[in-house]
Amino acid sequence: MALVATMPLSYWDGTMHKPVLDNGSISIVGSGVCIPDQNVANELGFNNTQLDAAILPPMVRRRTSQATRAAISAAVCACANLQEGQTQPAIFVSAIGEMQVTDKLCRSIAQQDYPLSPTLFHNSVHNTAAGYWSIATGSTTSMQAMGALGDSFALGMLEAWCQLQTVSDRVLLVIYDESVPEELLPDYAWTTYACALLLDRHSPNRPRISRPIQATNAAPSTTSSSFSSQNPAMATLPLFRALAQPKSGQQQILLSTGTRPWQVKLIMP
Repeated sequence: MALVATMPLSYWDGTMHKPVLDNGSISIVGSGVCIPDQNVANELGFNNTQLDAAILPPMVRRRTSQATRAAISAAVCACANLQEGQTQPAIFVSAIGEMQVTDKLCRSIAQQDYPLSPTLFHNSVHNTAAGYWSIATGSTTSMQAMGALGDSFALGMLEAWCQLQTVSDRVLLVIYDESVPEELLPDYAWTTYACALLLDRHSPNRPRISRPIQATNAAPSTTSSSFSSQNPAMATLPLFRALAQPKSGQQQILLSTGTRPWQVKLIMP
């Protein structure tokens, strides 16, 4: 039984609604990007993308990884014009999670450097960024952590779309991955990159995106090559570049690579 389709739910504004199931599009009401390497940011055409995790208390901030700080920086930027966005349900998506922290722990184990650092162990889980975001904002709504390698952005977007069609009025989607240790993955030349989208069920005069679907007639691509040479979080670049062009109309946007890449339709107001 799909009880969620009939039970009234309490939303961020305190009102009660019945979820509306439809096949429609969702609105983008905020966005943010964090690229700590300014040279990379310039090459990609972004400005003001530095780390800014001031929302975290200083002592907490010092203990976090660059991956977590980048994710939170992007989330803060996405919610800049709509502060209540910080207390919405959030989905944090990362292909590899806390790889730098994991590498440090593995080195300690290899060197038999015991006991392991409690701080590193605490920060090694996949939902580290989601947990720190919840603490920083005081949000008690649902926080979700996902990972799907090269399809991470696409499936994170699909999850957000599903939540907006069933149980939420507004969702924060954060996509991030940090650079990886050269000794651990020598062929993976990534730079740290994070972005965030504040999405809601319907806001007038806002860009809208359709339900993500898998393309059936796209040309095949080499997933492993694309995945190793580019941060999977950068699958968001086609969408962000399209949003930066204030041109009305519709266009198809790829969300991933592979033999059956995911895509959405972007509708600009």
